[in-house]
Amino acid sequence: MSNLKEAEVELQELKPKRAISKNGTPEYVDVPSRDHDKDRDEKPWQRIPSTIIIVVLGVYLLLGYFTQLIEDNMPTPYQDADITRESSDIFSEESAWRYLYTILGDEPRVAGTEYHLNKTRDLKNMLDQIAAQSRIPIRTDWQFVTGSYLMNSSTPFLNYYHNLSNVVAVLEGESGFNSDGSTRSSILVNCHYDSVPFALGASDNVVFCAVMAETLEKMSRRARPYRHNIVFLFNGAEENPLQASHGFLQHSWSRGATVVVNLDAAGMNGKPAVFQATDLRLLRAFRRVVPRPNAQSFGEYLFQSGVIPSDTDFRIWRDFGNISGIDIAYSKWGHVYHTRYDHPSLVREGVVQCAGDMLLPLLTELADLQDLENKVEPSGAVYYDFLNLSVIAYSKPAAHAIDALIALLALLSVAYYAWLVGPRWTTVQELLYAVLGRIAAMLAGVLAVLIFVPLMVVTTIQMRYLSYPWLVVPLYWMPYLVPAVIVSHLYDRWRTSKSGLNRSIRALQAMAATRLLLGAVLVVLTCVPSLTTVRYALSFPLMFMSCAAIVSLTVVRYFRMKAWRHLVLEVALSLPGTMFAFSLVLRADAMVLPVMGRSGLDRPDYLIAAVNLALAALTCSTVSGIELLFSRRRLWITAGFVSLVCLVLMFIPFSPYSDDGPSTQRHYWFHSEIKSHDINGAVTASTTGVLVTKHDPYSSDRVLPALRDHGISLHSRTDFSEDCQRYVFCNLPLYRVSFGQYLKDALFLYTSGPAPFDPEPGIRVVGRDCLGETCTLQLNMTAAPHNMVTVWPRAGARLAAWSLAPRLQATGDVAGRPYYVMVHSEATYKGSLDTLAFNLTLVVPLSMQNGPLVDVSHHAHKIHHPKDYTTQFAELLDAMPKYFNFANFMTFRNNYVF
Repeated sequence: MSNLKEAEVELQELKPKRAISKNGTPEYVDVPSRDHDKDRDEKPWQRIPSTIIIVVLGVYLLLGYFTQLIEDNMPTPYQDADITRESSDIFSEESAWRYLYTILGDEPRVAGTEYHLNKTRDLKNMLDQIAAQSRIPIRTDWQFVTGSYLMNSSTPFLNYYHNLSNVVAVLEGESGFNSDGSTRSSILVNCHYDSVPFALGASDNVVFCAVMAETLEKMSRRARPYRHNIVFLFNGAEENPLQASHGFLQHSWSRGATVVVNLDAAGMNGKPAVFQATDLRLLRAFRRVVPRPNAQSFGEYLFQSGVIPSDTDFRIWRDFGNISGIDIAYSKWGHVYHTRYDHPSLVREGVVQCAGDMLLPLLTELADLQDLENKVEPSGAVYYDFLNLSVIAYSKPAAHAIDALIALLALLSVAYYAWLVGPRWTTVQELLYAVLGRIAAMLAGVLAVLIFVPLMVVTTIQMRYLSYPWLVVPLYWMPYLVPAVIVSHLYDRWRTSKSGLNRSIRALQAMAATRLLLGAVLVVLTCVPSLTTVRYALSFPLMFMSCAAIVSLTVVRYFRMKAWRHLVLEVALSLPGTMFAFSLVLRADAMVLPVMGRSGLDRPDYLIAAVNLALAALTCSTVSGIELLFSRRRLWITAGFVSLVCLVLMFIPFSPYSDDGPSTQRHYWFHSEIKSHDINGAVTASTTGVLVTKHDPYSSDRVLPALRDHGISLHSRTDFSEDCQRYVFCNLPLYRVSFGQYLKDALFLYTSGPAPFDPEPGIRVVGRDCLGETCTLQLNMTAAPHNMVTVWPRAGARLAAWSLAPRLQATGDVAGRPYYVMVHSEATYKGSLDTLAFNLTLVVPLSMQNGPLVDVSHHAHKIHHPKDYTTQFAELLDAMPKYFNFANFMTFRNNYVF
């Protein structure tokens, strides 16, 4: 009995005790309170001066730089001499570069041009040479195909291709072929070798095509065949857009494809990243075998939400082929994407080796996996890597359970703090006050950014981060961080006299409050399904924070630590979570910053400020509370110094462009003739000139001053808002449907027209039949290499069918009338262009059948024919600054009434 009483006494002694002093301030026993400062005999000079915050800030900036070095670290390239002739598992960058130059050539490979045809022939010969030397049988084919499909994007359109080219090689596996020539179980890997006009397309996408060729060559050396066939598709019309991949689905070698590895680029250099995935089997294989893995599903969210205005063939495999897989792309150096700087001279050493070290082991692994014999329904996943060390991947349903468990862990770490301090109402009360302090600090930072960003937009130049990406730190991060730290200290000063806790415990309390907030936010986000693929950006750092907190709380509670030691402990424990956050920041900014140069936004800096504000809040939360370990004395000096440096940088008008690249201003110029015809075919209006579409805030603003500087004076027009309300696409020429959003703010320079096309493009009616309320128009189109056709039924009429369309979906409406768009290309050059015949079936009231039924516009383009430029147009181009990056089109728009 006495032993039991002694045990109870010992237990009570171990529990934290708390009382109220005469002045109402809590007094703690066995808990580090302000009284313990005296017990430790901590002198003023032993406290951490506020000026050391700059040192700690520098440490974290160096940590970010170190994370960048990890991101950019490339393997040492293998040379041919390092590899034996029989080796099938070592990739050679030297050999891949030879393939790259064979595919690349020295001109853009625009689908439909003669040069594209010549390089297609070179590619087929190259693959035939690889097949001739292989140990495993390789079959090759040059596919020509015609077809169409409805591109169901934000602006749907009919995508029609004629005579496009694909070059295919099949490394024959044990699964082999069916008697009809179709493949049995196969792994499909895809790149595209065509390019946009006026860009060589080294990274987009010849690097990956060269990597595929070298991978095919190495895999073909193996002594025994793989379990599955591997289909290497070199598609010839991805930029058209996404036509060749759809055409390949008509090939018999596509029928056995159970999974796909899609390869593309929206930038250059760095490690290729998985950014879309619909099959966990491939993600797990990627995790097992790929060194330096790079995967982030937040990229999938940015891509599919439209923040990044691009698309890849992965859409075709998923939506039309029902093939699951992974989409891999280069995402850094987005400045060079679709510009003249997408050049092989800028591809860094080791980048091709890194891509090969990813693809060769991945395909080798997939080709022998038994569970890839059959397709699975494409389904989403959550995936991310930790500093290129390993990939974590799980299904979307599992993500809900994982995120809920991490939120629970965060709440348990908060409960552990409360238990150590004393599980009483006053402890909870002070913790809730600390939560309010964290919110107040964050709101102060947000408010500062909301004040300074509009000032910068109004008084200086936007998009300075295009040339100087590091500017996001002084422009957006520091304006958030400095006020947040100041308010945090002011709030802590108020609560110090109320709580009675010493500096270390107050810092731990603030950290617990941060975890409580983040845990609550995570619980809320689990109720938003659309954010499933990005929640890990919060949950993964929160997991590190919670585990680190348990260690930190235990050490500080049971070992009396001076402030310096506590600071070192917290910095050390924060490293994994902070470095993970930094890797997210670096990748997100690498994707989003360059996109602003082609977004068409009037105020792109607002979006970048919002993105970086969220990133700053996330990253700072991993160390939130650590600022309270510093003395408040002379804090204004530290904050003032950092603020002054940032203020100076905020208002320096750095140029967003560089004459020497790679940051350029993107320009799409259409040398145009626009004609309107009446129902009898007579021309009623004609305009000629140069259309300059707006892709950043300064696209048109920089053109007219440059012309004046060269003594060129032209009539011009800049506001097409009224025309956009009356006509489809503002009665202006258009090449890409998605570019229609840029037309209302375009610049039109009135000049002479472009050189005529031979034959002259146009559409004519060859038949018109009405039966009841159904009328059918039979039309013939004399096509250019690239065309767009808009069909706009008159009020009261309705388009019921289009002979070229598998199904109908309106692209949009103007003046209450829906319109329909077809994009058409002659995707392989053959010297002459075929007439395209098609029918339109409309439902028309009897009272309308003697008049006009539909407005049809034909936009005929030559998209890469610099030899056909007129002298005047060439002079205009020569007058522009060097930092302009041109994509020039010759266009005839004819408006018809039928």
